[in-house]
Amino acid sequence: MTVRDLVLPAFFGDALALGAHWIYDDAEIAEAFPDGIRDYEDPRSDYHPGKQAGDFTHYGDQTLVLLESLDRHRGFDAAAWRKDWLTYWRGKPNSYLDGATRRTLENSAAGLDRPSESHDLGGAARAAALFALNFSNDDEAVAAARAQTHLTHGDPRVPAVAEFITLATRRVLEGASFAHAFESAATEGMPDLAAAHEAAQGSDEDLTNLGLSCDVAKAFPLMVALALKHESDPVAALRENARLGGDSAARGIPLGLLMGAKHGLAAFPSVWSGKLTKFDRISSVLDRLALLPA
Repeated sequence: MTVRDLVLPAFFGDALALGAHWIYDDAEIAEAFPDGIRDYEDPRSDYHPGKQAGDFTHYGDQTLVLLESLDRHRGFDAAAWRKDWLTYWRGKPNSYLDGATRRTLENSAAGLDRPSESHDLGGAARAAALFALNFSNDDEAVAAARAQTHLTHGDPRVPAVAEFITLATRRVLEGASFAHAFESAATEGMPDLAAAHEAAQGSDEDLTNLGLSCDVAKAFPLMVALALKHESDPVAALRENARLGGDSAARGIPLGLLMGAKHGLAAFPSVWSGKLTKFDRISSVLDRLALLPA
């Protein structure tokens, strides 16, 4: 298993979600995508002007900023990550300015080094980029995941979920099933997963009943349920996540990471790599980071 097997599927999850991202009406999604979402699509909502199929949402964009920060500084440095993140947004990129980002930037402009109070899953999702590094133990990996998340998200549930994603992925890499990995990774302060386990055994309606919003209390259990339901089929997992809509991108990044840890890059369509707008950029960074000593 290489860093490509882990990180690229996380970006697949975001790019695949772009088409129906932040659309909450099932009928609207069905009309726009009558055959479901099987490949990258242009965004149908108004939240991503100028984006096209193969691009990332603002979550994927920030995950790439973190990945490039790791490359620039030859590892994770919280202060350097904050500087790189601020520099990216001050450059007025073609990327949606979500609430957590906007409030964190406002705090910075006021001279305050503190995050927003956001409880969105998106901040934790960025931790997928950290799997481009080979942390020697759980404590180091968790500390980095929490620190990168806390840059923008002050609600304690969000760093707790970043810790869960990190530990669960590491357990899957060791050979654990999703159920065992998730049980092992459960940490204080994160949303309860009992409903996620129940929904994974049920219908599509049971999945959507968990909630499609950005709130970590809804988006995180749905991501877990999708992982459990489609553990043996990573492509179906990412396609189903994209088809559900809502905040599909925040779910798609950690879902892709987990599926990559379980199945490797070869389990996904090769065209998904080729059609990523920023594939060459990501690939070059991953190649350089792979040369770092453990």
